[in-house]
Amino acid sequence: MTEPLRTLYNALVVPMARLALPIGRRASEKIERGVEAREDLMARWQAAAAEIAGRAPRVWVHASSAGETLQARPIVEAVRDAKPDAGIVYSFFSPSAERYVRDWEAPDAVDYLPFDVRSRVRRLLDLLRPDALVLVGAELWPNLVWEATDRGVRVGQACCRFGKAPGRLRWPMRSVTTDLYGRLAAVGVVAEEDRSVALELGVDGAAVAVTGDTRADVTLARVEAARTDPPPWRPPAGRGPVIVAGSTWPADEAALLPALARLREDHPELLAVVAPHEPSGPALERLERLAEKQGLWTVRLSALESGPGGRGRGAPSIVIVDRVGVLYRLYELADAALVGGGFGGSVHNTMEPAAWGVPVAVGPDHGAPHEVEAMRGSGGVAVVQSSRALAEVWGRWLASGTAGRDAGRAARETLEGLAGATGRTLEFLRNRSVPV
Repeated sequence: MTEPLRTLYNALVVPMARLALPIGRRASEKIERGVEAREDLMARWQAAAAEIAGRAPRVWVHASSAGETLQARPIVEAVRDAKPDAGIVYSFFSPSAERYVRDWEAPDAVDYLPFDVRSRVRRLLDLLRPDALVLVGAELWPNLVWEATDRGVRVGQACCRFGKAPGRLRWPMRSVTTDLYGRLAAVGVVAEEDRSVALELGVDGAAVAVTGDTRADVTLARVEAARTDPPPWRPPAGRGPVIVAGSTWPADEAALLPALARLREDHPELLAVVAPHEPSGPALERLERLAEKQGLWTVRLSALESGPGGRGRGAPSIVIVDRVGVLYRLYELADAALVGGGFGGSVHNTMEPAAWGVPVAVGPDHGAPHEVEAMRGSGGVAVVQSSRALAEVWGRWLASGTAGRDAGRAARETLEGLAGATGRTLEFLRNRSVPV
């Protein structure tokens, strides 16, 4: 079955994607950055291959974007600790991962994965000659898996979450997905429901195990390390309670801003910190206009970081986070949080506020990730259907300090119960003869 699928993929899907790329470059700064960053990519990988020549084992870890890179980091670092002489390379696909790999010392080389064109994939495999390939997250690039397994590379997957009714389980992608999973030596999944999907795809029962999500490990460690350093900014004395809304999209903000306006009726000193998922100029300006319509005065974080905290014409109602990389520290300030994406199909990282012991609200279209369902069951996460419901949930948490603290403690304890995935993942991969 593999050969017809390969022929179809390389004769139809890959050329169509290449034709669409110029359009994507004009429409998206992220796509443009991804294309530009791949200039001279193979020359960079050739230099990386020279760095690991003669090392053993040679381990290649790949993840797609920022979230998956957070999952991959503890795996790579644990492999380095266990095998200091190994040659380790790390690849990623999306520009969003760049800030998480900058100055990362555990791998010998870090760079973009080439686009999934057969000739480029073959060239990279010729250069790196990996003994193991570990794919972190749910992303499988067909040519990469086909070509690696053809060469006898032991390919494993870690932190795999299928989600609900993913498109790759439907025709025509199901045939490709089934073929690819049949080639993997090990499939480490996040939860039992993911294991059921893997078995449905025909993965041998011995080749799939529930190993968990390594984000729990890295998030808890990150927060503990940050406790000794001050956050990038603190509210002025006397302001509060504090709401932090992180990784928001327009659909989230449409529910968020009226909820904040309603909540301020009972909490006049309420301060909100809002971090758009993509803080581009147009996104920030749009958020400022919407807030003004609700009678909420905004100020950007960059204007406060070097100042006293902004009294001026009366302290701001909302601090808008206009740069990336600081959100997880700002959750430290929160009495309650909203994590964005839940009003648009897939919630973002609820583990970060939970690690700080902050109770979390998410929208109804959160995608049911395992950690959200677990924290929802313990009372640490509340699913809200509307702006009014969001204000009511926050109101309950803020009206009684005990209620908010109890919910935050439940979120933290649930997250601690999910920890240990890094060790479980590596043990499973090794038991399946993936040399990590």
